[in-house]
Amino acid sequence: MKVFEAIKQKLDAAGIAYHVEHHEPTRTSEDAARIRGVALHSGAKAIVVTGEKTHTYTLFVMPADLRLDSKKVRALLGESVSFAQDVEAVTGCVPGSVPPFGSIIGLKTYVDQRLADNLEINFNAGSLTDSIRMRYDEYLRIEQPSVMDIVK
Repeated sequence: MKVFEAIKQKLDAAGIAYHVEHHEPTRTSEDAARIRGVALHSGAKAIVVTGEKTHTYTLFVMPADLRLDSKKVRALLGESVSFAQDVEAVTGCVPGSVPPFGSIIGLKTYVDQRLADNLEINFNAGSLTDSIRMRYDEYLRIEQPSVMDIVK
């Protein structure tokens, strides 16, 4: 099952309201926000990292206008990390299309606490041409990520 369909199935099964938008391909968070007509901060940017010692993959989600803080991540995970080079092989998604649902792609998920600044979040849902908008509190309820301070 494609990631996009798996997300919709998970949301539907939980009775969560969401909006799907099909659009031109977006390569950056800025492009996605512009096409969606929303604030960049409402974008749930998902980044896959790999531990340099354990080679364990982890998903970090943050507002799209912020950057992951490698020092905070190193302190959290107990090892240095690097951006995963094989994102598509690990997640089934091309870079830029990874959704904030580690539960669907088999990864532990950490979310930056600042994403809570948004009533609704927006994200690419497993493709560069499909986005989902949903309430942040519903995202927390269904995904149950660890909420931390992980950005600069």
